[in-house]
Amino acid sequence: MQLIVRGIFWFGLYAFLVTFPLLVGALSVPRSGSGTPVVDLADGLGYLALTMLALEMALVSRTDEATGAFGLDALLQFHREAGLAALVLALAHVVLLLSTRGYPLAILGLGPGVPWPIRVGTLAAGSTLLLVGISIGRRRLHLRFETWQLLHGILAVVIVGLGVLHVASLGRFAASMPMRVVGLVYLALFLGVILRFRVLRPLAMLRRPWTVLSNDGERGAAFTVRLGPVGHPGFSFQPGQFCWLNTGRTPFHREQHPISMSSSGEVAPGGSIAFTIRNLGDWSGRVVPGLRPGDRVWVDGPYGVFTPDREEGPGYVLVGGGVGVTPLVSMVETLADREDRRPVVLFHGAHVESDLTLCERIDALRARLDLTVVRVLEHPPEGWAGEAGLIDEGVLRRHLPHEHRRFQYFVCGPAPLMDAMERILPSLGIPAGRIHTERFDMV
Repeated sequence: MQLIVRGIFWFGLYAFLVTFPLLVGALSVPRSGSGTPVVDLADGLGYLALTMLALEMALVSRTDEATGAFGLDALLQFHREAGLAALVLALAHVVLLLSTRGYPLAILGLGPGVPWPIRVGTLAAGSTLLLVGISIGRRRLHLRFETWQLLHGILAVVIVGLGVLHVASLGRFAASMPMRVVGLVYLALFLGVILRFRVLRPLAMLRRPWTVLSNDGERGAAFTVRLGPVGHPGFSFQPGQFCWLNTGRTPFHREQHPISMSSSGEVAPGGSIAFTIRNLGDWSGRVVPGLRPGDRVWVDGPYGVFTPDREEGPGYVLVGGGVGVTPLVSMVETLADREDRRPVVLFHGAHVESDLTLCERIDALRARLDLTVVRVLEHPPEGWAGEAGLIDEGVLRRHLPHEHRRFQYFVCGPAPLMDAMERILPSLGIPAGRIHTERFDMV
């Protein structure tokens, strides 16, 4: 209930902040000299778009209170949808203005005859199109994640800066003192988020470094990197949570990656934590395999609400595909360390047997808790005793316990598996409130 209240509060705050400038404008800007209703509507949509874009940075700034209510993966999905909505509003702003006789199509040009505030607005709209375009098409464009991450951040700052210049130099709204004050407050909020996210947080991480203790190869082209705190007690975490890892020389390095912890959450002060990272190219295939004991790593976390510690139940069903099993292993290992005897059913899917990441660690835990492991291979070897194919409704029905409707369900893996489970589990009578998923699809 507490998480629901926090979620309602944060969503309500976001809706209020998005619409507040319109309310101030409606109350403070005189109607004298007003344009047509179409122009007023276009102005309103433009303000909505700019406010949403300015707040986009806050959505992914890892604010503990917001991520605790929704989970960072959910905020990232909302960030994507809000960005698309802001683009639609910005384009609608342009289209509505062009539909009036006072704004000819030629005004969208960048030539010397076009007033500079209009040119700035055109550049802002074009930059927004570019940002959304490279985000949606990142994989088709074969952009490295790190390259996209840098471009995304630069374009976001450019868009907000151009948008502020555009609205500050045009129209009766900009002439209103209350609107100017609101604009300055929102600009200060935007700059404050950047300062906190890009300066203050890295400074805090600089005082809490971690070192690589070991880096061991695993099945499925993965590596388990174990880290120990240097000069500080580390932190405790809830099983299933994740951190942002930075392997640069300083925490100000631009490459940061969200990785789930694969070790037990029962960590004593000063204890180590582990991350199992699969080779998916770029950083995970180039940098992670080369990490050696003694190397310095920066850890920002923990984050996430994908954890059984927040979802009490008589038992747990865990569904993992590929390296998505890593947060589930953290859950199982933590339950074993706590001597928790509640039943756990773990479905572990992979393409081939050699892709069953951490299967040896999972097997070793069977003696310490009531754990049933169901392995499913798309391409099983000859004599395979487990399930073959995909984790589908038939597999679930054959292995779920009789009281499975009362269990809590945690699903992590490739998007097709996630989509399938979000469709299949409700058809088996599992209430939506007991189905928990973790996604890290950035765009």
